[in-house]
Amino acid sequence: MAAAAAAALVDNEFRAEQVFKQLEDIGAKVFFEKQLTSSDVSASGRVVVPKAIAEQYFPRIDTPSGTELSVEDAAGDTYTLRFRFWINNQSRMYLLEGTAELQHHYHLKMGDVLIFAQKEDSTIVLAGRPPTKADAQKKPPVRRPSPTPAGRGAARRDQPRGAKDRNKRRALQRFGLSGDDVEPPVDGVFRALPAESSSSSLQEGASSVAQAKDGRWVAALNLGGELYQAFFVQQDDALEALNAAGYAAQVSS
Repeated sequence: MAAAAAAALVDNEFRAEQVFKQLEDIGAKVFFEKQLTSSDVSASGRVVVPKAIAEQYFPRIDTPSGTELSVEDAAGDTYTLRFRFWINNQSRMYLLEGTAELQHHYHLKMGDVLIFAQKEDSTIVLAGRPPTKADAQKKPPVRRPSPTPAGRGAARRDQPRGAKDRNKRRALQRFGLSGDDVEPPVDGVFRALPAESSSSSLQEGASSVAQAKDGRWVAALNLGGELYQAFFVQQDDALEALNAAGYAAQVSS
C-alpha cells in the first residue's frame, strides 16, 4: 500500500511538471493556484475566485451579470467562460462559470489544482494538475482569536473549562464557525459552512432568509451542494444581497 502511494505521488509530481513546462513554453506566468472543492467540480463548472485575485488579474466588471471571458488552456485551446460576481452588503464574491469542459480536459476532481496563469498579452490561461507533496504540506493561516468584550461569559465562569469549551464549539458550529471566532460576524459576507456542521434542507440553487433568535437575519444559499451563509442587521439587506445575486429567497422568521 505504501509503495502504491509513493508511486502515485511520483506520478503526480511528473504530471504537474509537464503542465508547468507547457505553461512556460507558451509564455504564461502562474499567478494563482486553487485546490478545488466539491462545489468547484460540480456539473455547473462554477469556480469561486478570491476577490483579490479577481480584481487584480481579471477584467473589471461593474454589474453582477459580468461578462464573457475567453481563456486558453496550456495547449492553446480556447474556452468561453462567464466572469461575474455576487453582490452582498460590503463585498463581492467573484465566480468563473462554465469551466466544466476545461476541467474534464484535465480530468480534474476534488482536491486537484486549477492553475491560473497569464500571457504577456494579458490572456488568461487555465490549466489543471494533480495535487503534489507541496500541496499537502501547505497549512492554512493561523487565525487570531477575536477579543472577548468585558463581562461576556462572566455568568458562566463557574463551569469547568472543558465544559465551557464544548458548549462554545457547539454554539459556533451551528453557524459554521471555528472556535477562533467569538460570534458570527454581521458583515454581509457569505461564508461556506463546513459539511459536518451543515444540516440545511435547501436544494442546490435555492436560498432562504430567516431571523435568528438574537434578532439578526441569516441569508443562506446552496451553491453546488455547499451551504453559504451571511448575517445582516436588516431583513431587507439580506433579501437584497440574494436578489442582486439572482436568487429569490424564501423568508421565514
